[in-house]
Amino acid sequence: MPAAPASRQDLPLLLVGTDHRCAPLELRERVSYAGEAAEELLVHLLARPELGEAVLLSTCNRTEVYVKPRQDEGSYQAVLELAFSSRVPEITEEGRLYVKRGLEAARHLMGVASGLQSMVLGEPEIHGQVKQAATLADAVGTSGTLLRKMFQAALKAGSRARTETAITGGAVSLGYATVELVKAIFKHIEATRILVIGAGETGRLATRNLLDKGAQRITVTNRSADRLADFLEEFPTVDTVDFDQRNSAITVSDLVVVTTGASEPVVTAADVRSAMGRRPGHPLLLVDLGVPRNIEPAASRTENVFLHDIDSLEKLIQRNLKRRREEIPQVEEILEQELDHLNGWFRGLEAEPLIARLQKQAEKVRRQELQSALGNFPPETHDQLDRLTRALVRKILHHPSMRLRGRDGRDTLPHLDLVRELFKLDDEDE
Repeated sequence: MPAAPASRQDLPLLLVGTDHRCAPLELRERVSYAGEAAEELLVHLLARPELGEAVLLSTCNRTEVYVKPRQDEGSYQAVLELAFSSRVPEITEEGRLYVKRGLEAARHLMGVASGLQSMVLGEPEIHGQVKQAATLADAVGTSGTLLRKMFQAALKAGSRARTETAITGGAVSLGYATVELVKAIFKHIEATRILVIGAGETGRLATRNLLDKGAQRITVTNRSADRLADFLEEFPTVDTVDFDQRNSAITVSDLVVVTTGASEPVVTAADVRSAMGRRPGHPLLLVDLGVPRNIEPAASRTENVFLHDIDSLEKLIQRNLKRRREEIPQVEEILEQELDHLNGWFRGLEAEPLIARLQKQAEKVRRQELQSALGNFPPETHDQLDRLTRALVRKILHHPSMRLRGRDGRDTLPHLDLVRELFKLDDEDE
């Protein structure tokens, strides 16, 4: 039978934030912080007497401020004014912000680091962004014992979610769905010859995803030379080919990604048949990201040609999202485990003054009893008796002290108030 969870005592934490679920982009971008602005906000937060520690998490989809309050009354108002309302007064309208306290705030952060709160369920980048937020607060000097430990716990929860579940499994974007198809057909993505037709935003995204996953042999072509030049500034390692030579480039490619603004196909079935006639036996993966379609659908009838358009990629994405959603209960179980560990750590931290008083009281009793008994023993034995009684007290208190700190391997912690009452630790005369 599993052990009962540790009794939880709320942490002195406050979270004020906004994200993609409660504020539109035009508001979120105005309360986004980066670089010097992020550092300045942290410094200003800690300068307020109401706040003891502060960490800022700011991404394209969320801005969250975590603080350890010194004063319950003024801490929320201080965060609200400094981080949000001073920039965007309308952000204070109902539903634009969320406020969480104590263990609820800690659990929220663990969910963020695990990808449960992301716009795309399980997206991996957020874990690194949480780590960067903690690192910045450490560098500026605004995080302390509590927030540092909480962010460590959140990062551990996120790491466990990624290694122990499939919450990040499978592609859930068009770019990464293309990568998934490449890996299913070709053995090594780094050796795959790739042609990208179209240098617009979708072409950039597809190229970025392919490069991120190890692609090394990418050629791009575009009707507009100016746009192609801009593309090369962002991706200087790719090769180029004239748009009129795209059919020749198809002949020597393993993957062709087509994403243009053309109103009719720029790759026809005849183009594909011609290319395949000059490369018998070699498969060709065609990915059409255009709307309207940029590749003639009849191209799929050519032997050894695999054609996928946005609809087929969307079906793949939805299957992967369904698998990710099925992992949510397992991830939430991990969050509960890490929340219990964080709670146990905090309870142990709270127990330290109590342990010190218990040890002080025991030492006082030891000295009193030893002093009254020493007259019954020869002087040469006094030092030995002193060492003996010290050792006895130390051994008697060892297990209770470990138990109070939550370091005895159990999942439950004693009620500290009961310990105070049993040993009369609130009585200064003892």
